Amino acid sequence: MGLMFDELRYRWQLRKYLKAQHELYRAYDEIPPEDEDADESLKRGKKWELIYQTQATDYFRSKYLVEKAYRYHMPIPQDEESWIQPRNMPERFLTTVAAQKLRAEIRAEQKAEWDYWANRVTLALALFGSILGVFNLFKK
Repeated sequence: MGLMFDELRYRWQLRKYLKAQHELYRAYDEIPPEDEDADESLKRGKKWELIYQTQATDYFRSKYLVEKAYRYHMPIPQDEESWIQPRNMPERFLTTVAAQKLRAEIRAEQKAEWDYWANRVTLALALFGSILGVFNLFKK
């Protein structure tokens, strides 16, 4: 049950990050190209805000994937090609390709765990139904 709430909490927070990123994209695109001198510093500032917000979103996603990988006892990529360390970020985060690969591995592990428990619950329900059927047969 706790895993479900963790996933919902993650999705909600990710939605906030993506909404802020979308607003920055919109603000960056709405800067008029008429007066280049005055708008150049504004446009550069918006561009850096957008880059920082994108990196913060990627860091948030990466952190969540790494936590899930730890939870499922899965190997986390350690090679340098799988990580990005921007100058303005305190910690590194997974590249897009490494994050997609790790996400696919986590989903495969989640599916295997789900299949395991689904089979056990189905077996338990079948046994329970059989026992009730036998009791009903002797009751007559």
